[in-house]
Amino acid sequence: MDSLSLFLGTKGENKKFFKELSTIVLNSAIDSRVEYCVNEPSIFENDYFESDNFKKSSELIKQNTKLICNYIKDSTQFSSLRYQAHMIEDPLIPGFIGTIAGLYYNSNTCTPQCSFKSSFLEYAFATDLCSMVGYDTSKIPDYYNSSKTITFKEKVQRELQTVYPFAHNTSGGSVSNIEACWSSYWVKFIPVSIKNALLNENDLINSKELTITLFDGKTNKPLIECSNWELSNLNGDLSVKLPYQISLECNLPIENVYEIIKKYHLISLGTYQFFTDNQINQPIFLIPSSAHYCFEKAVSLIGLGSSNIKLIAIKPNGRMNINDIKRIIKKCIENQIPIINIVSILGSTQEYAVDNIDEILSIRNQVRRDFNFNFEIHVDGAFGGYSLSCIRDNFQLVNPLDDQFLFCNNLEKDVNNTNEVDSIDPELTISSYVKTQLHACKFVDTITLDAHKSGYLPFSNSTLCYRNSKYRDILTFSPVYVASGKKNIPSCGVFGIEGSRPGHSPIAGYLTHSLIRPSKIGYGKLLKRCILNSKIFFISLLIKFDGNNGNNIKVITIGNNPSRDVLNYLKKEIIDSNTGKIKSLDQIVSNETLLQILSNYGSDLNGVCFGFNFISPSTGEINNDFQKYVQLNKMIIERFDYSRGPKTDLVFAHTFLNNSYGDEFISTFLDSAGLKVNTPTYNKISIPLHRSSILSAFIGETSKGSFLDSILDILLKEITILINQM
Repeated sequence: MDSLSLFLGTKGENKKFFKELSTIVLNSAIDSRVEYCVNEPSIFENDYFESDNFKKSSELIKQNTKLICNYIKDSTQFSSLRYQAHMIEDPLIPGFIGTIAGLYYNSNTCTPQCSFKSSFLEYAFATDLCSMVGYDTSKIPDYYNSSKTITFKEKVQRELQTVYPFAHNTSGGSVSNIEACWSSYWVKFIPVSIKNALLNENDLINSKELTITLFDGKTNKPLIECSNWELSNLNGDLSVKLPYQISLECNLPIENVYEIIKKYHLISLGTYQFFTDNQINQPIFLIPSSAHYCFEKAVSLIGLGSSNIKLIAIKPNGRMNINDIKRIIKKCIENQIPIINIVSILGSTQEYAVDNIDEILSIRNQVRRDFNFNFEIHVDGAFGGYSLSCIRDNFQLVNPLDDQFLFCNNLEKDVNNTNEVDSIDPELTISSYVKTQLHACKFVDTITLDAHKSGYLPFSNSTLCYRNSKYRDILTFSPVYVASGKKNIPSCGVFGIEGSRPGHSPIAGYLTHSLIRPSKIGYGKLLKRCILNSKIFFISLLIKFDGNNGNNIKVITIGNNPSRDVLNYLKKEIIDSNTGKIKSLDQIVSNETLLQILSNYGSDLNGVCFGFNFISPSTGEINNDFQKYVQLNKMIIERFDYSRGPKTDLVFAHTFLNNSYGDEFISTFLDSAGLKVNTPTYNKISIPLHRSSILSAFIGETSKGSFLDSILDILLKEITILINQM
């Protein structure tokens, strides 16, 4: 697949093809209506479309349509190369077309009764994403195509023997992250609820001697003899497996077992009564200070309150501080404070950083073994999740369960490599550190993926992936009207927070994945360009605004900054010495040594976070007044803000960082910027910075070369003007 063909274009250059596809979709939708129950009467009289009423109404509809279209023309042009702000980009054509196709049917994936076909597509699309993460989808039981009826005991036995993933769509990354927090919270205390149920429920008497093994591998105890502290620290996989074991031993359907367990769970008792009755300290979440604000919402919504979030300090490169995590864990073990979840970020909103997922997994293994202490791990990959395609070899697209031959073969080799950039392995553009974190994702408990960010799909299209499908069981609320009505139709709607969800989202996702795979030969082609251009932009900023380039402007970047010697090498290899412009991407990628060195610098993923200071013309010294730094960068924020509308020639996002990032991050930034801050200001510090999310995959390969040169020229011109105005 030629990935360039999938874009409409910054000026709509691909509109002829888009119109052709739109006509195919419309005609198909009309045909489906015509072919359904052909004898059904029309709601229109034969001469209705010639009537005055129709003509007047249709003219009004056209008039208002034109008015609203003219009104929204001044919307932010996310398709433009000049938009380098938030994590939004022009969707791919299949995303547009799949959305339009789904809209004609207006399905609701709350229940298969309202989404017969889109339910199958959601299941297939979400499973495809699980494969991209690295979860083992081969173990998913094929109940739908089974040749025999499965008894509840056979199904329970199979669930006991296997761990397989599950995923479903949500409207956005916030909802996915909130559900992940909610799920880990409720799974954490299933064993305590089981203990109370075993002690009080005659229906579970056959499981009263149920024995478990603690993490140390040595301690075997009857569950009812375990302390609530021990039960609050069981492996999540064991916690969600226990109800199935009870189901077999007590000859009860799993639904009935959960109905009994829930009487003793948070779901029924509420937070205060549950923790008071069971003498358990209030649990906490560990979340990096760089995390999205939805996590504060999550912990508040599940009833713990945001005071039960412990913020993890951030290192100067934007990643979480592992020593801070170790310190908090040690304190929690000593004081018997349960940790529900440690959240890691795969592409933070401000810094585009990737947290140390592998180290969090290693720490968990250690404290499990040494202290019988456990916590869940969630990765917020809302922005960076699709970068997993850069390490994933191609794999077969999952077909809908009711049509196993819809797309017969998606295992094509890497074809249509029209240039050097297409040909390089995406792994060459990412650091060994990031590759390690991406490979670690298959071991985490849950991960959020936003297809409407780096998946280039229209809003709203997020997915929450569970490594273990049984984590969803405790969340299930299933009123009568959402039952499928037919055995084995996959239903994703009974799990999670939302009820009604649009069927067009999985249709758009599935069509897009059928054409551009979430692997190296698909999304890897797009995202390697974004990551590479991001690193080139990062290095170019350092070269152009080093404070000694005759422009009196110094840039301060968040990320992995090269030494002076490395920067000089990169300048030689990236910048054309004759023109002063960025070399073509084909030239840059032809040097594999350069790619390997470049991959280690800049942000971890495709974005840059930066601020500007200035050199005083009178003294030749860098400005050390923090308030003047703030003044300049607020002026820059205003100059490149989206609110200028059609007059905006360049758009950046911005952020303000505070003391929650920790002393090491703040002091390192201030030192790099040459700023001095008194104690009162430091205690309430708010550092303005600019953000550039680079999702324009072909920004470095336009008909006139790299557009990054134009961005750098605009920055130089406008910041110079602003400094002179101070």
